[in-house]
Amino acid sequence: MHMLPHFLVVGAEKAGTTWLYDVMRGHPALFLPDTKEVHFFNRRDSNLIETDNFARRGLDWYERHFAAAAPDQIRGEATPMYICDEDAPDRIRKTLEDPRFILLLRDPVTRAISHYRMAMAKSHIDTPLDALVDAGDARVLERGLYASQLERWFSLFSRESTKVLIFEEVMAAPETAMTEIADWFGIDPEPFMEARLGERRNEASGYRSAWAYNASVRGARALRNFPATRGIAKRLKAIGVYDFIKSANRTAPPETKITATDRTRLCDYYRDDVKRVAALLGRDGLPWECAAPAVPADGQDVGELI
Repeated sequence: MHMLPHFLVVGAEKAGTTWLYDVMRGHPALFLPDTKEVHFFNRRDSNLIETDNFARRGLDWYERHFAAAAPDQIRGEATPMYICDEDAPDRIRKTLEDPRFILLLRDPVTRAISHYRMAMAKSHIDTPLDALVDAGDARVLERGLYASQLERWFSLFSRESTKVLIFEEVMAAPETAMTEIADWFGIDPEPFMEARLGERRNEASGYRSAWAYNASVRGARALRNFPATRGIAKRLKAIGVYDFIKSANRTAPPETKITATDRTRLCDYYRDDVKRVAALLGRDGLPWECAAPAVPADGQDVGELI
């Protein structure tokens, strides 16, 4: 019997997938592995570095992530790179039988700003935001061009198999969103209501040492990737070693000022794509800045949602 997932949370990055993963893991009818982002079907990671667990690790490696699931649990995992990686959708189609998908989409302007701040804090990027906009950076800017991602996705999977949620609407009414998800799966929504839905997850932070953060992530991933050491990784996580390391290294987010001019340029970059997304989703509009611009006075920092 194959131990493969019944559903995937496929994206988008910085659009609330960590929040959703944490909430769903608390439901007894669902099983999601300890590792939030398994990165099996995507060829490249978030920094466009080729990892390709699909080719290198194989299906047995992937199935082991779901080995602890009870027979009656609905199995799933959450890897936001699946929606934007060009190879992932076809690999999923050829591997999983009748899967379901959850896709969270966030205002591409605020998503890009959140992604940029995270990448700066981790020393993945050291380029000014305006230069990234000029270049149409694939890591930060292209991730928010949802229309082409949706078109590729819907060319392979039915609309009925994919539940598209809007981040801003989910955060405004999380109980409604989780009840909708529960109904979609045919499970009791009550455990979701007990999950502190208003609690923020994966908030922006800085790191005393970006090198230490990146090294710890690589080390934890290496332990998880091999059967002989996966048990060690699980024990370290269970006793709180990873959380301790993260907490000890975490500090206030670096001050990365985003001006009204930056936001206007981002809006210009995404405006036509936002119209295409609304049309693809059959909506008259979306609660996003480019659909109804409202920018503060130039020079004012505007923060982020999550």
